Amino acid sequence: MGACSRLTCQVPTAFAVEALAVIHGLRFAFELGFQSVILEGDSRLVIHKLGTSLEDFSEISALIWEVKEFSKLFEVCRCICAARLGNMAAHAMAQYGLTRREDRFWVEETPLLVVAVTDEGRRLLDPP
Repeated sequence: MGACSRLTCQVPTAFAVEALAVIHGLRFAFELGFQSVILEGDSRLVIHKLGTSLEDFSEISALIWEVKEFSKLFEVCRCICAARLGNMAAHAMAQYGLTRREDRFWVEETPLLVVAVTDEGRRLLDPP
């Protein structure tokens, strides 16, 4: 489908990075024309904040608000928490992005490192 790696600077907390990644992912999915998306993240706190209707007063409240507003552009937008072990492809993309020092976008392809991590994950889940 698609993948992206965005270089961001001066983000104050890991929670802000997670929320910002959701915003970038939603924007990318919207630009590719997707109508339904499933957001997977390994930050339980961020996913919880996205899934609640309660007003958020944390340091990432503006980012959470932006995600919620942007998600209204989709017919379906679900948020689920994925354990870090189940999210290795995203982790590999983040590591790859740190080495490139620039924004990168892929449509119907991904870096070979991410393919290798995904294939290994499949082998672990469904051994021959």
